Amino acid sequence: MKTIDFKIKSNMRLACFLTLSLSACGGSTSTTGASGINAGAAVVQGIATPASHSVPLNNMDYQAIRALAGTGIGGTLSPADLQMHYNLPAVSKLSGTNQTIAIVDAPGSGNIANDLNTFSSYYQLPVCNTSNTCFQKIDLSNGAKVSPSNDWAVEIGLDVEWAHAMAPSAKILLVVAKSAAVGDLLVAVQTAASQPGVVAVSMSWGAGEYSSQTAAAYDGVFKSIQANGITLLASSGDAGDNGVNQSWPATSPYVTAVGGTSIKSAVASTAPSATGEVTWIGSGGGTSTIELMPSYQSALLTGSTVLKASKGKRVYPDVAYNADPNASPVGVYFNGGWYAVGGTSAGAPQWSAILALIANQRATAGKTTLQRLVASTAGGFNGVLYQAKLDSTALFDITAGTDNTGRTSCALCTATNGYDEATGLGVPNVNNLLSFF
Repeated sequence: MKTIDFKIKSNMRLACFLTLSLSACGGSTSTTGASGINAGAAVVQGIATPASHSVPLNNMDYQAIRALAGTGIGGTLSPADLQMHYNLPAVSKLSGTNQTIAIVDAPGSGNIANDLNTFSSYYQLPVCNTSNTCFQKIDLSNGAKVSPSNDWAVEIGLDVEWAHAMAPSAKILLVVAKSAAVGDLLVAVQTAASQPGVVAVSMSWGAGEYSSQTAAAYDGVFKSIQANGITLLASSGDAGDNGVNQSWPATSPYVTAVGGTSIKSAVASTAPSATGEVTWIGSGGGTSTIELMPSYQSALLTGSTVLKASKGKRVYPDVAYNADPNASPVGVYFNGGWYAVGGTSAGAPQWSAILALIANQRATAGKTTLQRLVASTAGGFNGVLYQAKLDSTALFDITAGTDNTGRTSCALCTATNGYDEATGLGVPNVNNLLSFF
């Protein structure tokens, strides 16, 4: 393992999960947007405020980090740690070859291409840049100046670097939106989905729910993308479940919502275990106030407490992934410094990488493309995930911990056997998951 000097910028604010507050973000309402996006009078086109989940390495809780025993920089989890923990196939066998992962973010400072090269070099990953066509960036902001108070640079680093870490041969397409406004982000999602070869689009951001989100200009955009066989993944949020903080697009039935867990030890096992991984308190989840429960959920949850309590509304997240910024962070390189990072933002791009592995496997086996499978399955990729045959061998069920961050009592906030609103169906056991494809 190489050594490197740590340069810490403690005042850097990380957008591990970006909450577009409809009541507090300010700005003015807008009724029009590019590429057919109609923002709608119900949506405030304000600027997102990045969540602060970047922990300076020299201020970390070293007691927790010592317990973690990560082999990454500063004791964080390395790509090898997570490849082992989530039982990914050896890179020599499957690494995302000829697949494209799209990442949508708002503008950030810095030079992600250079940062990705440094990250790859440190972790001895394949070089990924524009010269070898592994990395491509579409900047819809045209290099607009970034406000220090709303800089998505480390979020971009987290998304790009860790998607590459989990599928090192996949192409990474970063689409930077014109701004953090909902309409602009949706234009970026459409742009990403229109590029050739895209398997999945990762969205590490969200907005509070609002009445027009089920309209053609919002869910309709996702529905059309899913119909074309592309899987959309979104972070579920970093504020847990207080009963009123539901997050869209994670609540959209056309999106795979990724919640958060905490890994107790990188050496506890070679795969998730009941004692080695629990719910992260910040894992966003709950019952949508707007979206109806899709049939892929209701079919699996028949007779369950969750189905009865949801009263016919969509529940989320769908799956989960390591997210704890304190107990099980990962390292992100940005502009000459390393950051210990967490949040459900980490899960969406890494699950997108898992999609690239699935697509790679299908192509190698001479099967129809993953895009065709998604397009032909009711409910898209979620329709596949919620099939009863994907039991605990493919998705490890998290059964401990809570994401209750504000309720006196919240039975559905506690992880339990089967689907729950804290970690969904569970975390991936990737080699086993691949066997179903």
